[in-house]
Amino acid sequence: MSIKNYSRTNPYLSRIKERGLLTGLSSTKKTYHIALEIENGQFPFKVGDSVGILPQNDPEEVEAILRKLGCFGAETIFDSRENAAMLVRDFLLHKANISRVHSPFFKLLKGQDPLLFPENKAKLAEFLHTHTLLNLLEKHPLNDLSHLTKLMPLLPRFYSIANSAHVFPDEIHLTVSYVTYTTNGQVRKGIGSYFLCAYAQESVTPIPIYLQPSNYFTLPADPAASMILVGPGTGIAPYRAFLQERLALNASGRNWLFFGERNRASDFYYETFLTQLESQGRLRLDLAFSRDGPEKIYVQHKMYEERKSLWAWLQEGAFFYVCGDAEEMAKDVDAMLHRIVGEEGSMTEEETRHYIKQLRADKRYLTDVY
Repeated sequence: MSIKNYSRTNPYLSRIKERGLLTGLSSTKKTYHIALEIENGQFPFKVGDSVGILPQNDPEEVEAILRKLGCFGAETIFDSRENAAMLVRDFLLHKANISRVHSPFFKLLKGQDPLLFPENKAKLAEFLHTHTLLNLLEKHPLNDLSHLTKLMPLLPRFYSIANSAHVFPDEIHLTVSYVTYTTNGQVRKGIGSYFLCAYAQESVTPIPIYLQPSNYFTLPADPAASMILVGPGTGIAPYRAFLQERLALNASGRNWLFFGERNRASDFYYETFLTQLESQGRLRLDLAFSRDGPEKIYVQHKMYEERKSLWAWLQEGAFFYVCGDAEEMAKDVDAMLHRIVGEEGSMTEEETRHYIKQLRADKRYLTDVY
């Protein structure tokens, strides 16, 4: 059987084989382990790769939009991006970003009622950031359905693959945090996480997926190379795959993981797997649970506690990986790495920058941040 070249425009249709909570009942969040079915050999992937998910919008919100539009959803509009006519309901479900409105669509409404919206750019940006399509339709009608095609497209969501094909050849594992937040006085749901964690039915709902290959964020070519893995929260996902593969291939390289979350009792993702590896001497494990003590401790603080060992590993050729939040965590980890290299290597700021720049050039400092 030939392998198809699946893509965003020609996705593989998977289904959820298994979905289970990784967080405990006392957790302040919900994070799920999700296993997607794939036909063995028909969706080849390697550790470090990500999968693009083509989600759909909340059907209840779409129905509310249709009611505000005064239509049934069976009407057709021409989607220039697809170069095809589509039913309005299908367009709103699968193609349009209904959670965020941008200026082209805003201008259409403003043209109908110039007094409806703020003129100040900052206020306008805040207004658009906090108003969904449904919010806007509640304030003002849209009389021409073709204007819906001016909405931003519904983009794919990307998730790191959390398993090795050597261990689970017919599955894709994901670690997904179910995102909910409140804005404009309303509870909002992350589109991708709602689709995967709440809407999709196991073994029933088609999950369109395609591969997003990793260029360098993967295992070292040398199975004897050491790895330092920094991945709090859902950043643990690719490292679970790394460790599975190293075990399956009996790689001799040392593995060191810095993992962090809020509370150990309720937020220690894949605890059994990780602690078993630690007890077997296959993994060095440093944990930072920020809300378990009087002071908040994060992975970068654990790095500094272990700075002498971390510096020794780097000097011995270890690869340094960071996966997770780009806004704060990755910056804090990078700053701490600079501090450790400068202090333990007795380097000036310029020498430290050069050392870390060389780590990146040698593909020994690798990041997968979002």
